[in-house]
Amino acid sequence: MANSMHADLVILGGNIITVDSVKPRAQAIAIKFGRILAVGQDDEVRPLIGTDTRVVDTHGKTVIPGLNDAHCHVLSAGRSHFLVNCGPTVVKSIAEIKKAIAEKAKTTPKGEWIVGFGYDDTKMVENWYLNRNDLDEVAKEHPVWVRHVGGHMSTTNSVGLKIANLTKDTADPVGGRYGRDKATGELNGVIYESAQHQFARGDNPLIPHPKPEQDREAIKWVCNEAASIGLTSFTDAHVDTTMLQAYQATLASGELTIRTNMLLGIDKLDHFVAAGWRTGLGNDMLRVGGIKIIGDGAITGRTAYLSEPYEGSTDDYGILAIAPDVLEERVMTAHKAGFQVAVHANGDAIINMTLDAYEKALKAYPRENSRHRLEHGTVVNPEILARMKRLGVVVLPFGSYIYYHGEKMKYYGAKRLSMMFAHRSFLDMDIPVGGSSDHTCAPWSPLAGIQSCVTRKSHTGEVLGPEQRVSLEEAIWIYTMGSAYTSFEENIKGSIEVGKLADLVLLDKDPTKVDPDTIKDIPIMATIVGGEFVYEK
Repeated sequence: MANSMHADLVILGGNIITVDSVKPRAQAIAIKFGRILAVGQDDEVRPLIGTDTRVVDTHGKTVIPGLNDAHCHVLSAGRSHFLVNCGPTVVKSIAEIKKAIAEKAKTTPKGEWIVGFGYDDTKMVENWYLNRNDLDEVAKEHPVWVRHVGGHMSTTNSVGLKIANLTKDTADPVGGRYGRDKATGELNGVIYESAQHQFARGDNPLIPHPKPEQDREAIKWVCNEAASIGLTSFTDAHVDTTMLQAYQATLASGELTIRTNMLLGIDKLDHFVAAGWRTGLGNDMLRVGGIKIIGDGAITGRTAYLSEPYEGSTDDYGILAIAPDVLEERVMTAHKAGFQVAVHANGDAIINMTLDAYEKALKAYPRENSRHRLEHGTVVNPEILARMKRLGVVVLPFGSYIYYHGEKMKYYGAKRLSMMFAHRSFLDMDIPVGGSSDHTCAPWSPLAGIQSCVTRKSHTGEVLGPEQRVSLEEAIWIYTMGSAYTSFEENIKGSIEVGKLADLVLLDKDPTKVDPDTIKDIPIMATIVGGEFVYEK
């Protein structure tokens, strides 16, 4: 007969890194009702084993808290699985992208959109931006849309430009830009920042949203992918109403297996406020996080808004995606309504504008522990760090960009690079910092992010900004407790402690004992969410 005190699951013989400063290492864990019942040595936990208890002997393998990607684009990643993969893991050249689009055109009805994702100009052998002429060569009867890996620019063909009614005489929109041939002024098909919105955002974009059943399949697929790399939680960093409905449907069907925090789009803020929504609404599987606002461009696309020009330029400061007064108004409205505010801010110029907006909102409507977020907070300096600390801001820098996008860092220069992805500086200033891949803007393996933070080495072995290295233990903390703190969940996840959610990852090797350059290659043996195995190798 089962004893009510017996555990549902017991893990024995482990090398357990708890991320709990009171008890940093352990050997065994007992789990009941999806939460941690006990943590200690084998002989301390064995009495909790009953006839119905599942017992797992790890034989010395390493167990860590579930990893948490606190800024990625989850549903977009799931949707991408069904699109044309133009990323560097599949194609190595513009010529190969053209071939992939041509193949897709053969099976796509005339006039329907062909959508690709992930192309990375600096990793293509031609080393130039994909343009409309490239796409026109292989798709004359289909509109085409290929999203850059950074997500802040895309390329369309002549058919796509025609559908959007864009011509040489079309003015650039606020916060966006249309790429143009320098000699003729003709549109070259490259679409930057807010100029993308009519194509792919809003309630009725030119490129139709997926059907509800397609989005449910996308979420199921991406949850399985996340579990296979050790993620037990993530924050979807831009959720519109269509995506929100998909998440709700997947939760209701029991198919949402990774804990999801959502940053909601600012465009529907009035509706959320009227409905009484606030940060924290939901449960431990699906919850409302903050309100997302886009402030500037991308690091990978070299459109982040800087106070000084990009290396090699005298007038290119990047793209400011929102006017300062509009930013302040939107921050004030969301803050007043009780939401955590999350501003996408890469360059130091937009970071200062964002901190100005946060400061004004907090002065007008004081609130303890607001934890307003800097999504990325990439290019900082000592003055910015001091302001962040004073305002209680949390930050989500890219974890793996040094590794995956090291070749792009030359555009920022050594001085700026010493204060980019500033994990070391944030920790030293006691500024809360979470782990982030920004997937699909980079592959989202959290172990690769941890490795990148520890080594600051690119995929070619170049060391970039070594001043910002952190220890292995600190990097694990960033991807567990740090991430949990950014979503007000540090009391229920992020460490292996009694009473917390039983979210765990079983690793084949101890990351503290391997060559740091091989951390990303450590096999994930199992991923557990709420005491349930969602992945087993």
